[in-house]
Amino acid sequence: MRLKVITLMSCLYLCISCSLNEDAGTDTREITNEEAITDFEGTFVQEDRVGKPTINTMIILTNRKDAFNTTVTGDLQATFATEIEDRIIALSPAYNNATDTNILGMSAAELAALLANDVLTISLTGTTTFFDGTNVLTGRNLEDDVIDTELLLIFGGEDGTENPQLSSDNVNSNDRPFRSTFPYVPKPW
Repeated sequence: MRLKVITLMSCLYLCISCSLNEDAGTDTREITNEEAITDFEGTFVQEDRVGKPTINTMIILTNRKDAFNTTVTGDLQATFATEIEDRIIALSPAYNNATDTNILGMSAAELAALLANDVLTISLTGTTTFFDGTNVLTGRNLEDDVIDTELLLIFGGEDGTENPQLSSDNVNSNDRPFRSTFPYVPKPW
């Protein structure tokens, strides 16, 4: 059995599709929650890494995405922080000067170190949010606009107002309302 494990932005689902023998092309039905397999025998493959989604979609170069996706989490900073810093400086006019910082007071190197550790952090006490103006990366709610937050940190400059055309994706809500009960994400179309 091969299980595709994808870290989704909502972090509610670890497995989005699986089959009993996908590689051999047999029994490719989708397994529902009622049929969930609870053992972990088989081959598991990490397909994507999106704890902080803008990093993989915008900052990591296309020819490096596979390496980024499969790098052991503990090695991400050592392997990618300098590369991420170089891309932030190359892409963002808010980091034109060596002394430039973002709204959190972070230099390009400090922001790159934070973003290179592409995991979803969570605070066990206090507010759970990706960014609310005060709390930063203390978790993530489904309604948190993670892309806008990351764009603001990269392009917004010291006060968050630099480069407004680059600091938002202009997607201000989900296309369908979230459910009030588990699994919270909307039902598919």
